[in-house]
Amino acid sequence: MKRLVSILIVLFAVVALHAEEQPITFGELPKNAKIFVFTYFKDIPFTEVYIERRASLTQYEVRLQDGVELQFDRTGLCTEISSKNGEVPDIVIPKRMLSVIRKHYPDNYIRKYENNGRMYEIELDNGVVLTFSMTMRLIDVDE
Repeated sequence: MKRLVSILIVLFAVVALHAEEQPITFGELPKNAKIFVFTYFKDIPFTEVYIERRASLTQYEVRLQDGVELQFDRTGLCTEISSKNGEVPDIVIPKRMLSVIRKHYPDNYIRKYENNGRMYEIELDNGVVLTFSMTMRLIDVDE
């Protein structure tokens, strides 16, 4: 019995840790994710749309033709924007954070934006990572 319980625990852990991306249609995204894409990226065609499921996490990813990748949580809240070929558009960055970035790093552009629900992280093209609180106050700079 003890061995069976151990096997089941290991099996559950392996299944829980194994995340699998499955292609979906754009229409299968949560409503808020579709609105976000149409609002900020309507002129850029998407190339792929995926859902990723793990034990307690569901997230969606939209890859655009220009190299931008968007991630959304299960409700459609944008949790990450990254750009392989260029910059993350300023329009998707909260104005309060953007003004701090433009004041201290006027010659740099944003390569990645992340919102994990506890803080925001912004990565610039020069490798600097700025961490903001949920009230959008700059709390850390990693150069």
